Amino acid sequence: MVQLDLGKLLGASLQGRTAQNLGSDAVHALQHFRNVTSKTLGGKAMQDVMYEYVPLSAWQQPFIMHMIMALSSAHLRRLSNESHRGTSYALLEAVHWQHGLENYRAALSTAGEATPQDFGDALVTGTLLSIFYTNCLVENMSQDAFIIDYDAAVDAMTAPFAVSYGIRALRMALGTFTPSSALNSIFPQRCRSSPENTDVPDPSVVLEKICRLETGSEDVNSLVKKVSDRLAPMMPFSAIDDQPENILSFGGIVYPDMRLLLERRSPEAMMLLLCWFTSLARMNQWWVKARMEAQSKAIRRYLSTLIPPTTSWSECLATVFEFIDSRIDFDE
Repeated sequence: MVQLDLGKLLGASLQGRTAQNLGSDAVHALQHFRNVTSKTLGGKAMQDVMYEYVPLSAWQQPFIMHMIMALSSAHLRRLSNESHRGTSYALLEAVHWQHGLENYRAALSTAGEATPQDFGDALVTGTLLSIFYTNCLVENMSQDAFIIDYDAAVDAMTAPFAVSYGIRALRMALGTFTPSSALNSIFPQRCRSSPENTDVPDPSVVLEKICRLETGSEDVNSLVKKVSDRLAPMMPFSAIDDQPENILSFGGIVYPDMRLLLERRSPEAMMLLLCWFTSLARMNQWWVKARMEAQSKAIRRYLSTLIPPTTSWSECLATVFEFIDSRIDFDE
């Protein structure tokens, strides 16, 4: 869950910051979202929506205005080479995200099946912005995180999944979007992988080995196969490059099943997450890169400490790690 006391979380300080300073920074952050940040979020369809629709919608819905200010400030904080500027943007980020959440929750409480299309679009936009922000909020994870406190590490890792799942629940509550929806372009059909797979190693081979481990009960193994089937079309490089919105939607699609698997400490679930992280890594976007790399290292560390549950464990783990290393360069 996203913390509300973000000023403390981000280490922001009010000392030395005047209203004039913050006002100037806020104007810069607003301009930065339209001109820069919007072009770094998701694929082309998502970026077009963030560039054209979201800034206009922000003037009608205060929660969107606060959210884009927070996300833009988070981006500026990462780009800033000056510590005092970074502190200023951290403060702006904390203040606006807190106000954004409060306003968004109030807006959600008024939604229903009779919600007008434009207001429904605004609510879904709020959830989309929350996905991006939740991913970039907590970037650091100890490599021993799952060993020290497994449950806490799972909660931290799956927070963006829960937010993404909220989009599905919200769309169901609001009903089917009409053709007039400004967001239709970012909800494509379920992606299908190209019949010609030139990836090396072959992702399908990796996923098949994971499913064959069968370390859990019959229902757990069935869920592993279900999640793997949803992940498979997203793994080839062609799918990652052509349909990035599908990659982003994976967390929300599989959240209930993945959460259950992780609660049952399924090592296959951890391996599937590592495979998904390789797709996120290829997107190479600032709001998820640090988080993805930290969590990948923590999962690898955790899997390496487990007592082999099956005779094929070592071979499968080696294959998964080889696949990850072929796609993610943590030293870049």
